[in-house]
Amino acid sequence: MKDYRSNGKRVIFVATIIVLGGALAIAFQSSDTELLKTADEILKEVARIRGLELKGPVQKGIKSKEEIAQYLRERIRDEYDASELRREGKVLKKLGLIPQEMDYQEFILKLLTEQVGGYYDPDKKTFFISGWLPLEQQKPVMVHELTHALQDQYFDLNRFIKQVRKMENDDMVLARQALVEGEAMAVMFDYLLQPVGKSFAELPNIVTVMRSQLTAVDSQFEVFKNAPMFLKETLLFPYGYGAAFLQKIRSKEPWSAVNRIYSDLPESTEQIIHPEKYFDVRDKPQSVEIEDPSARLGKGWRTSYRNVLGEFTTYLLLKLFLSDEESLKASSGWDGDRLLLLEKDGSNGCTVFQESVWDSPEEAGEFYEALSRWLQQRFPGGKKSEDTSGGFAWKDNGEYHSIQRNGARVRFIVGLPREDSSKFKNF
Repeated sequence: MKDYRSNGKRVIFVATIIVLGGALAIAFQSSDTELLKTADEILKEVARIRGLELKGPVQKGIKSKEEIAQYLRERIRDEYDASELRREGKVLKKLGLIPQEMDYQEFILKLLTEQVGGYYDPDKKTFFISGWLPLEQQKPVMVHELTHALQDQYFDLNRFIKQVRKMENDDMVLARQALVEGEAMAVMFDYLLQPVGKSFAELPNIVTVMRSQLTAVDSQFEVFKNAPMFLKETLLFPYGYGAAFLQKIRSKEPWSAVNRIYSDLPESTEQIIHPEKYFDVRDKPQSVEIEDPSARLGKGWRTSYRNVLGEFTTYLLLKLFLSDEESLKASSGWDGDRLLLLEKDGSNGCTVFQESVWDSPEEAGEFYEALSRWLQQRFPGGKKSEDTSGGFAWKDNGEYHSIQRNGARVRFIVGLPREDSSKFKNF
């Protein structure tokens, strides 16, 4: 399932990225009849592997690469308007997760349409087959996408993603995506490993295996190759970490146990990254509600965007300028957050405001220290500013950035006009 959406409203379409060594093929294409017949056979095999009887037939169609790309463009544009993408892009640029000069909407369109090898549309209840790939490359894609069709018959894919849309929580959406994609990866591996008498549950180091595909994808897809680390990692998260999450239960229990997860869905990427926080001792994320800071800033200011970063995006944020080990350690105590974008009428500038809560004051302190180092690397031309709150403040190019800690909570502000810095001294 590939998607990008602001305000916790990721566009939901189910489409397989060709990440399993599938080079773009332009020859040896199969006939439509052969493709449809193979899809019917694979659908039965998917149902057998998954242990679920088909509730009805799955509609199928064959599309060219251009038709699939056009569908994805239309779907993205239908799901949200340009202003939503603009706000999401402003947040990502302010945090350094994407380049300032990037046309975010256009890049996302190119990124998603470059890699798709087929898709299941949960609105039309139809699996669209890519008409340009050879049959042997089609089979893993078919298994993956027809697993989505089976999921949709039993669990209604649109329903449980749309439940989160009103919550403005992309972290929860990404966690649910990981369940859906992880299951499809698990079924696909079971299918591929059958001839050698192995199963998905036996695969070692599944996240490492999936990450190893990154190099192969880089060599095949020019847009993906040039994508910022944040976008690459976010696109791959549901596949790699989702598969590891599914493996946690499949290594001990039958496929029927997976069905129960759909009535008790994961709520955060923390639970996906650390499956024991879902399966063993449940660690539910805290809901972080904060006073709208735009009221302190005065006339013309408004909060235009709300979201949740979550553990995984916090890790990616830190990883921009810190080591992988530091970033993993500092993000692992995450327990909840709320991120806001503040904009002022008549100005192109913006301020990102976040409050997070951690498992303990010690974990909060670790994040605070890591973020202080991150801030100095993010704005290397700045200098330390006096902060009477006892926090860390940094001035750069007329803007004020600060980090404050109070027990297990951390407040993080990026891009506040310097003249307004005194309005957020107390935490």
